[in-house]
Amino acid sequence: MRAGHGMTAPFFDPFALGDDPFAHFARMRASGGIARGAAPYPELADAHYVFSHELVSRVLKHPALLQAPPGRYEEVRRKLVDQAPMALLSRSVMLADPPHHGELRRPVAGCLSRSAVETLTQGLRALSRELVDRAMADGRIDAVAGLAVPVSFWLLQEIMGIEIEDPWALKSVTSPMAGAFDLRTDQPPAASTAAYGECRAFVEERLAQQAFRPDGMVARMAREVAEGRWSHEDMVANVVFMLFAGQETVVDAFGNAVVALHRFPEQRDLLERRAVDWSSAAAELLRYGASVQYAVARIAAEDIDLGTARIANGEAVVAVLGSGNRDDAVFADGDRLDLTRSPTLSLTFGTGLHVCLGQHVARIEIAAMIEALFTRAPGWRLDAAGATRRPSLSFHGMSTAPLVLA
Repeated sequence: MRAGHGMTAPFFDPFALGDDPFAHFARMRASGGIARGAAPYPELADAHYVFSHELVSRVLKHPALLQAPPGRYEEVRRKLVDQAPMALLSRSVMLADPPHHGELRRPVAGCLSRSAVETLTQGLRALSRELVDRAMADGRIDAVAGLAVPVSFWLLQEIMGIEIEDPWALKSVTSPMAGAFDLRTDQPPAASTAAYGECRAFVEERLAQQAFRPDGMVARMAREVAEGRWSHEDMVANVVFMLFAGQETVVDAFGNAVVALHRFPEQRDLLERRAVDWSSAAAELLRYGASVQYAVARIAAEDIDLGTARIANGEAVVAVLGSGNRDDAVFADGDRLDLTRSPTLSLTFGTGLHVCLGQHVARIEIAAMIEALFTRAPGWRLDAAGATRRPSLSFHGMSTAPLVLA
């Protein structure tokens, strides 16, 4: 905080929190909503973290908070790009600044529009029902591996126009890739670097063979390369990124959804009685159980006043999405799941220039899978003893979420 406020500014250390950071997030919101804290990556000295809905929104929309501004940050950027995963990801739409961000986003955005995705809704619902029906014979299904993984990869395949014959094998590659994005005190784990190499090889092979449909997202990317607007490296980076982000976050969110419904049985009862529709429920489940807790650090391109703090040129700011999504000032009793609320200001998909391209995809996927469970196996319950949380700070999800089907 600025001098003269008469109180000591809190220090935030995300590495000291456990699996349930939300009570601490609430305390940080109550302490002013912004704090200096531990470096989110070893290449940075430290960072400012923002927790309130208002400040998270401002950070994500601020034109002078960039992924890689020139000047003092260039040395840090070079250190990051020396790492193979970050060298690749630095060319992705998520880590690009204007104007390159727009050049990457425009050609693919139409593939993920609400109208484009809604044409796939019936197939998505049919697959979700089929998977639950098939599992009824065993009386069990893992919400993560048995439902979310095949559903999310099927939809990704249809959107991208690239065949994914074995979603579980590809998932075993994409899961460790999260280590490059995750908040960390050391270099990306070796498993993460190896996974990026494996995913890149998969993509390069498909591109070399032109093994993609002419009407999908990958074909659009190929046209950008052919017409000189993208480089080949841009294409590889963004196909890899879509294969990762296009399902990783949805899989996490669905695991969180079934755990949340277990924790709030009165909300589950609303779905059992059809008192709320699947889409509205999905929106609230995505708010409450957001899969990405921390946005990628933004760097100040100039001195900025933010809340009670002065952010100096070159300093890092981390928007804590999971905290903004629980802010009582915007969502009454925000740490409680309430399927009757309208979470229109949810920060699950970010906001501003880098708002998630896949937000419509995620909503229809969660809605379809929830519908399948409640209509095909209405007595399902979570085997809480067998449920395990994903070991990650940035990605809040479940590794396993076994369900007993009735």
